[in-house]
Amino acid sequence: MKIILNNTNKDLVDKVIENGGKRVTECFQCGMCASGCPVASDTDHKIKRTMHQVLLGLDEQILDKKAIWLCTTCFMCLERCPQNAGPTDVVIALRRMSAEKGIIPEAQIEVANNIYHLGHAVTVKKGISLREKVDAPPLTTAGSDKKYIDEIQKIVDSTHAVKLLKIRKEWKPKGDDVIACD
Repeated sequence: MKIILNNTNKDLVDKVIENGGKRVTECFQCGMCASGCPVASDTDHKIKRTMHQVLLGLDEQILDKKAIWLCTTCFMCLERCPQNAGPTDVVIALRRMSAEKGIIPEAQIEVANNIYHLGHAVTVKKGISLREKVDAPPLTTAGSDKKYIDEIQKIVDSTHAVKLLKIRKEWKPKGDDVIACD
């Protein structure tokens, strides 16, 4: 049986290496990475498949899909990989490449805006009010002081992340109606 691949990107491996997946070519498809993935059974994210698609140059089957964004970056695949092929690094490289093409799921854009404006990936208003109810000490986090949020914003503003992650200067969080340090 002969398999013919059409529409492959012969430069994909080089681009993945350039974006941080430096050991992708070490993968020999043993499947150990997939055996430890905590999201593989419940989502479309299959790290072994992703590694194989990269090696075959099937960028359209990877970059345009949300599966690479479902990875939790827990590094379990890396821990299990006998070749140290860096599956998590490959996923992060693919995310960079996908983002450069303007393909970022709305949930990730929302998280980026939360971090930029609140200092947290998620809002913490409910946690703050629960702590007050039980007389627990107040939360001391990146979002609890305006100077920390200013620092986060300064760092993000110094990169091209504002454009890439579609950071909105006029923004209100979804869920809790809270702005950090209000």
